[in-house]
Amino acid sequence: IISVSQYYLIEEDDNCINNEEPCGKIARFDIGNFYYEVKVKLKKIIDFINQETNFKYKSKCKSNYVSLVEKPIAQRAGVGWYGKNGIIITERFGSWVVLGEIITELELDTDESLQQDCGDCTICIDSCPTRAIVSPYVIDRTKCLQFISERPMKVPLAFREKWEDRLYGCTICQEVCPKNIKVKVKPKKYRPKYGFIGSKIPLIPLLQINEEEFQSYFAYNQIAMRPKEAIKRNAVLALGNIGDPRAVVPLIKVLQEDDSSMVRGHTAWALGKIGGEKAKYALEKVIKSEEDREVMEEIDNALRMI
Repeated sequence: IISVSQYYLIEEDDNCINNEEPCGKIARFDIGNFYYEVKVKLKKIIDFINQETNFKYKSKCKSNYVSLVEKPIAQRAGVGWYGKNGIIITERFGSWVVLGEIITELELDTDESLQQDCGDCTICIDSCPTRAIVSPYVIDRTKCLQFISERPMKVPLAFREKWEDRLYGCTICQEVCPKNIKVKVKPKKYRPKYGFIGSKIPLIPLLQINEEEFQSYFAYNQIAMRPKEAIKRNAVLALGNIGDPRAVVPLIKVLQEDDSSMVRGHTAWALGKIGGEKAKYALEKVIKSEEDREVMEEIDNALRMI
């Protein structure tokens, strides 16, 4: 296996034309589809191998492939070492990299793993807002905001304010890492060719987006592979934390009409967080017709917040 990494920090750019509108933050690794970029480059290497060996050896390229344990491969190949947050850290680029692999029959000399580690540093563990890093190298994914942002699940009440203005992903454990802070390579000045969505996205339009529009908006981006309901839930949590009163009416529409009980429940929380008479009236009205028990509990809790 040939293991590679690609630096993905670029100068931040967002899709919020009007900077006053409420926008949700995108994790830096997902501003564009850097994994796809890696696969395109690896395909060129495979083409080179095929040409030089007259197609004698079979090869396949992968990146972000769920059935391949990329991190242990990168660690054993000497690409980087494990940080205590479970992420591979490279010497030159810190952990601001995506990984890729070529699985090949070609016989190559093997590299040694790097004899490096994080020493006594525990900054990533101490800084995780939800204490998802339960011990060095051990992550409780059910507490990880990155993991939660990808999946249609109920976000614990204790995590909702810590969600802040995120729409997708979390990189706090990387942002505080001394190895990342000391990276001397400047962010690249370019837009990713595939799946570029920017570092911030307007939230309110996402509340009424249908599946076709969702796939079109996030085409070639990893978010398109996630359930639309999870992203809508993320949007309502971010709107609740931002607290912009302009979100109240669109959120009320979601509370009244959305098919997902999970989305409705988190929307009730967001309305309670923003508060105001309009939100209170809508919550009081909807609770009379809501049939889902968990949503009713969310509405009841939201009313107590106002």
